[in-house]
Amino acid sequence: MEIPLTLRKRKDGAIVYAIPLWYRLVTGAMLAVVAGSILESGEAPSLIAWIVLLLLALGILYEERWTANPEVGELRHCAGILPFTTKVSIPFGQIASFRLSAFAKGTIPGTEDEHQEKERAFALLNASISSSRGLGTERPNFLRPKRKSYLNLILATKDDQVYLVDSLPAAKAARFVKTGRALAEACGAEFTESEKD
Repeated sequence: MEIPLTLRKRKDGAIVYAIPLWYRLVTGAMLAVVAGSILESGEAPSLIAWIVLLLLALGILYEERWTANPEVGELRHCAGILPFTTKVSIPFGQIASFRLSAFAKGTIPGTEDEHQEKERAFALLNASISSSRGLGTERPNFLRPKRKSYLNLILATKDDQVYLVDSLPAAKAARFVKTGRALAEACGAEFTESEKD
């Protein structure tokens, strides 16, 4: 399941890109319904019920958050299961850029096929941004397997470290443009919408 991260600005001026509150509320409600059903049945939970309870509890405790804080002058990343999360802090001065990068499963790096799939990913992005239906639709070709193209929002540092901020199917990645621009502006870095070959 894809958890869509959302962008918001806090009162202190920090930009936060994180798991939305509605996701935790929905997961908590599901956990309450399943736990209530188990308690009401009066029987010991089955193995499947325990697995469902565990997965829902882990869903509530899962954390994925990027915070650009101008007061501190650093970008912080926190990911993992609370309270056992990993944390990374990157000073704004070390951030080189944010960029979009295309990725297509099932292609060999450096081939013409990969290049075409990357172009297709950016075409799908542009189609979703402009709400044009023509670019995203293709004639089905039964001889060629359908590949799912993805766009990644990438953070690159001046010392050549690369971080994956988020990844989505290309047709759903229009919000990466807004997110990339907002994070880049908050960090005083540049944002590139298209890949440089």
